Amino acid sequence: MEMYVSFSDFLRFFRKKRAAFLIVVLAFGLICGIAPLKLAKYTYSASTTILFNSDIPESEDINSNLQLPGILNNRIQTAVAEASSNDLVEKTAAELGIDKEQIGKITGEQVKSSLAVKLTVQTADADMAAKISDTAAQLLGGDIQEQFPSPKLRVTVVEKADESKVQGKKSAMAKAGLLGLVLGFIVFVCYGMIRVLCDHTVRAGAAAEETLRTKFLGDVPGDRRGSAHKDAFRRIRSVFLHSAGPAKSILVTGVSESACGAETAAGLAASFAQAGRKVLLVDADLRRPALADRFAVNPEKTLFHVLSGSCSAAQAAVEVPVQPGLYLLASSPCEKADPADLFARNFGKFLSEAEADYDAVVVSAPAELACPDAESIAPSAQAVVVAAKYGSTTYNALRIALRGIKESGGRIAGFVIAGI
Repeated sequence: MEMYVSFSDFLRFFRKKRAAFLIVVLAFGLICGIAPLKLAKYTYSASTTILFNSDIPESEDINSNLQLPGILNNRIQTAVAEASSNDLVEKTAAELGIDKEQIGKITGEQVKSSLAVKLTVQTADADMAAKISDTAAQLLGGDIQEQFPSPKLRVTVVEKADESKVQGKKSAMAKAGLLGLVLGFIVFVCYGMIRVLCDHTVRAGAAAEETLRTKFLGDVPGDRRGSAHKDAFRRIRSVFLHSAGPAKSILVTGVSESACGAETAAGLAASFAQAGRKVLLVDADLRRPALADRFAVNPEKTLFHVLSGSCSAAQAAVEVPVQPGLYLLASSPCEKADPADLFARNFGKFLSEAEADYDAVVVSAPAELACPDAESIAPSAQAVVVAAKYGSTTYNALRIALRGIKESGGRIAGFVIAGI
């Protein structure tokens, strides 16, 4: 397992999974947005404000006027207490002819030490919320007037319940949907971090080099557009030449079929040609050849004919139009013999002859773990480059591939990580 994780590894994961990321976030938002329709129990509220006041008759003495504020405050505190009583709920329900269970709760509070009391009703019936609030306020005011006949109270509704303040399901769905989007984002980010941290595949070349004790030659971008792809192979070329010295024949093989072995071989061969060398790129995949289609050429003779003695390498090789100095010896399926046996018998002689005619010979072999072809070619090549796929090739698979090449007599120059 790779212990080194960089911030760029997280960015690459989320960049590759951006479609899944969008789907997950939208799915969470949709599910959470719909959930209130089935799961939520909505409570609507409405408020009514009533004002208490009283006049002292002129016949009363001055002490009565001084006591009036205290008397009114006492009445207000009583009103606040009775507003939350079950009696008011029952009286309001009876007055309106509805079930008292429709009224969730009634509360009262004094408005900023004034002579006003604000009644708030909570109910599951959005259409009745304002009517229940106004009725409860009127009944409460009447009860207080009956309980305290002297001095006579005046109870006035100064602010009726506003139905426009009642919130419906759409608001709840919008809030739940927004929270769902946030939750989906957090869940996917956590999932991505766990995936990267628990990943057993090769990602960081420096860490793999230290773990496997094999030279890391460089990264290859997955996107072949632009100059970044060619520049990557130019850097790999420089590191390879420093590591492998004057090696003229280079075998390139992928760890597995998805490890971009043929792409790495083609890119490396093109980089040598760009440096002014005469380069022969050999498609040594006699099982599923691919390089002829890649370079849009259709040669009459292939590697199979060369190894069979039907023609020479010079007669079979064709110049690649898009890259001066690069020649391709294409391949064709081998049906009469096993490719590994054919390579073991004749490839060494062919490679020696090709090295005399070209400044560099780059051989693209089938994946190391897929078949024994690369191991049959490896002893003849002066250097071997192994390609691993970023985020796909495991450490164990790369280790096995490197060991197989070494045990067959191949001289490993290093490995590259493709598909970054």
